[in-house]
Amino acid sequence: MIKVGSDFGGVVYYDIPERVTIRKNECDVKEFQSFLKEHKTKTIKNISDKLGVPKTEVEHWFRTDKYFSYPTAEIWFQLKNVLNITSEKYDLFITEFIEVDGVHDQSNRVYDFNGIAPTITSVGADIRILIY
Repeated sequence: MIKVGSDFGGVVYYDIPERVTIRKNECDVKEFQSFLKEHKTKTIKNISDKLGVPKTEVEHWFRTDKYFSYPTAEIWFQLKNVLNITSEKYDLFITEFIEVDGVHDQSNRVYDFNGIAPTITSVGADIRILIY
């Protein structure tokens, strides 16, 4: 949807939905974290070496704080093999995604009377852009 008018100071405003990928299935995060912790029978280094992924990535799979992250769909079955996980309980959650329309405020910012202008945005408050 395109909006133009005095409400927008004569600036063209584009309401452009973006395709975003989200998990198709739901999962109890705490339950999943406990599941992984129960099955962690090898060291982070050993898991990292066997999967060929950085130790820092593996560490995040076994965290229970805000820095926890899910194993990727591409690595999930290999991780299950390394940890001797036979349960299929989380397979669909980890590997199935859907695309939906999403509208994000940052993508709709307009700074030019002729339309959309590119902007530089950061992903969090901890990231700073330095200009010399």
